Amino acid sequence: MAKKSAKVAVTYIVTILITLIVTGGICWYILDSMLFSEKKKEDNGINLDKMVSSQEYEASDADNRTVLLILDAEKRESGSCFLIARFLAAEEQVVFLPLPSNTKAENGGTEDTLYNFYRNGGSAAAVKAVESCTGVKIDKYIKFTKDSFETIVDIFGGVDFDVPYNLVYDNPDTGEETILREGRTFLDSTLLRKVLTYPNYNSGEEYRAKCLGIAVTDMVNAVSGDVFANHLDDYFTVVINSDIETDITSYDYNEISNAMKYVIRNSDRLAMFVPSSGTSDENGRYVLDGNFVRSITEWLKLYDDDENFTTIDDEIIFPE
Repeated sequence: MAKKSAKVAVTYIVTILITLIVTGGICWYILDSMLFSEKKKEDNGINLDKMVSSQEYEASDADNRTVLLILDAEKRESGSCFLIARFLAAEEQVVFLPLPSNTKAENGGTEDTLYNFYRNGGSAAAVKAVESCTGVKIDKYIKFTKDSFETIVDIFGGVDFDVPYNLVYDNPDTGEETILREGRTFLDSTLLRKVLTYPNYNSGEEYRAKCLGIAVTDMVNAVSGDVFANHLDDYFTVVINSDIETDITSYDYNEISNAMKYVIRNSDRLAMFVPSSGTSDENGRYVLDGNFVRSITEWLKLYDDDENFTTIDDEIIFPE
């Protein structure tokens, strides 16, 4: 009787142990799946943010975009800026081409300055004018006001800039005073706007456009690639919700955001700029040089009519 009781007890204990093992295994599997699934996805390369920065992801020419950036800080020629921004995904670069506001252009059979076309016809007219004088097809545009310009500059954190000589100006329209000494100076968003809209540069609008190209290029190149890419979605939300005018939609951004993050993280030299070349005509309008206009295709690496991609050497020598 004692032996039979012992066998029953052993059988009972074994059954309990097996039940605990099976139940524990099932519970561990469920817990592991719930708590560590995200970790496993990252380890297997499923996490998109990490994938965009890995060698498995590669941006392509299909991600290239050309955007016209317009600054409308004040209603005067020197209070506006026009900048072509070309995103080259495969080259991991953004190329800036600033245009003087008094650049001669044509729209609807009429010749005028880029600024006058913009002032009389708005951003759409500015896009057509830029396309006519440069031969560059503009995909999208963004117009910044004084406030939204300062918003995006604050995102980048300002820029160190070589002020060419003492800049002194009392703005009769806004009451603002500009006093900047010659030399290397840190420009926050307000000071940068004053530099880019300064009306009395010795070499006129051509030099002001050059200052625009230098400042924007240096500002973009100063950002930390990883940090900026990680917050790119947030930055887009801030800018798109500011008082800008644009035909860029959230869908447009989502379409190339991964390529942008990849390029920002991996580029050794993210931004460069191409200074314009031209002369002034008898009416004081800036006429782009014919050879320069023809070279824009190479500077911006645009497709030609045969859909062949035109490339140039990585090292670019700016004209004097």
